Amino acid sequence: MTTTHVRRGAVAAVAGVFLMGGLAACGGAAVEKSDVEKTIKQKLTESGVKVESVKCEDNLKAEVKASTDCDAKVGGTTQKLRAVVKSVDGKTVNYTVEKR
Repeated sequence: MTTTHVRRGAVAAVAGVFLMGGLAACGGAAVEKSDVEKTIKQKLTESGVKVESVKCEDNLKAEVKASTDCDAKVGGTTQKLRAVVKSVDGKTVNYTVEKR
């Protein structure tokens, strides 16, 4: 029970953290979902969370307020997350991850 609480707390700690992604070279301006997944997994791991996988529904459009929903598998449970674009500066997309 305590272990689950710690994991949830660590996942919550990533919420609101600014992440950056580069735009995909082809198609519409967006961060590839595989890059969003990789970045979320990396940030959770840096926070001490052992992440089994992260899967996002779609690419993250390079538009302020655009979002994509993601599921992070942590300790056999699924944590529901959402990546939301806060700003776009040239080819850099700044976004946060929040629990949904």
